[in-house]
Amino acid sequence: LTEPEISVVGAGLFIPRLAEAELSLSGPIRLHFDERGALSNLRIVAQAERARALPNGAVELRISYVGLNFRDVLNVLGAYPGDPGEPGSDCSGRVNGVGERVHHGVAKGGAMLGHAFAALATIASTDSRLVTHAPRCLSAVEACTLPTTWSTAHMAFGSSW
Repeated sequence: LTEPEISVVGAGLFIPRLAEAELSLSGPIRLHFDERGALSNLRIVAQAERARALPNGAVELRISYVGLNFRDVLNVLGAYPGDPGEPGSDCSGRVNGVGERVHHGVAKGGAMLGHAFAALATIASTDSRLVTHAPRCLSAVEACTLPTTWSTAHMAFGSSW
C-alpha cells in the first residue's frame, strides 16, 4: 500500500479521508462535544443567539482567534479533574456587545484579548475584568496566545516587573 497513514483494527484497514459535511451551517457556530474521551468527539454546531441582555459587567466578543492550551486538550479527553466546562478560554476578538457597568473604555468594535467562557465559537461572553485592549503592535493571532501565558508569569513573578 502507498498510503501514508493506515489504522489496523482487527482484520480491517482504515484510511482517513475527508468527507463532505452533511449540513452546511450559516451564522454563528461553536465547537461542541457530547461526551469527553476523544478529539474525534468534537463537532461544529449552530450557536444559539443570546436570548437576554448581557449581565452587569459583561462583554460579548466576536471571536477572531482562540489560543488552545493543554487544559483544553485534557478537557476534551476527559482527563481534567472535575467538570471544566466547555473548552476554549484564551482568545482575541472584537467587542460585539457591552453590559451595564463596564468600565476601562470597552466599546463596541474594540479589539480585545483575554479569557472568555467557551471561546471556541463565533461569539463568547465574559466578565469585562478578564479582557483588555489588544495592543496595536500585536496581530489578533498573536494576541490570543497571551492571556494564560501572561497570567501565569504575572502570578509567578508578581506585578513588580
